[in-house]
Amino acid sequence: MVADEMYYPGEPEELRRQLQRALSDAPAISGTSRVVIGPYGAYDLTLPYVMHALKAAAKLKPSAILLLAPPNATSSRVLLPESSAFATPFGELPVDRGVLESLTGASTLFEMDEFAHLRDHSIETMLPAVYVLFGSLPIIPILVGTLPPPRLLHAARTISGVLRDREVLTVVSANLSGFTTPGEADARSRGIIRLLMDSPGEKILGTMETLESPPRSLWPIALGHLLAGPATRPLILDRGTFETEYEGDTGSVVLAAIAYT
Repeated sequence: MVADEMYYPGEPEELRRQLQRALSDAPAISGTSRVVIGPYGAYDLTLPYVMHALKAAAKLKPSAILLLAPPNATSSRVLLPESSAFATPFGELPVDRGVLESLTGASTLFEMDEFAHLRDHSIETMLPAVYVLFGSLPIIPILVGTLPPPRLLHAARTISGVLRDREVLTVVSANLSGFTTPGEADARSRGIIRLLMDSPGEKILGTMETLESPPRSLWPIALGHLLAGPATRPLILDRGTFETEYEGDTGSVVLAAIAYT
């Protein structure tokens, strides 16, 4: 487990108490969202946003969880794991190998890259929260690289086709900015929020390239937006900024909880 002890407590009962407390503290919401966005990183910072987002889907009864996140390294592909399960302090979450094999069979855009997943933490930090809310459901972990709009649309249509007969919850693990100056972090996050609010469905493909220096999170966020469909709208549940020392100056990252309704 990449994230164990580094991003959250490794002791199961301590971690469970932390998750349940955050879930209880999250404001009440309808609980029927099928696409949600929450941040990744240390639970001391991100957990309130993560649980607020997941609470927006807590009444669903999905058969699997689709997890979308940016890879650590630059990629122009959609990267899938070779593992049969991902570990958490509560036990393993099985990977839906059938779905992954269907994706690679349907398009060369999807490729197996175990190394990319082994070095990633953006999906792994989401898993304990998913486990506590939904149990040991099959997961579909996908790292979304930097894709031009036509390939992003192709990825969305391929995933939708493979999952068309399934009740699946999509969880996007993404921050609204990378660590940068406070002004840049705020501008980039506002640009992404404006993009989501003003571009329903596939309209996002025509406007996302107007963003200057977007974070790697833009592409999994945009893919989740496409999967949500034009009939839904993103609801910004919460938004906040974390500041710390960064390259000798103050750096910021913007975190948010978003649910599609």
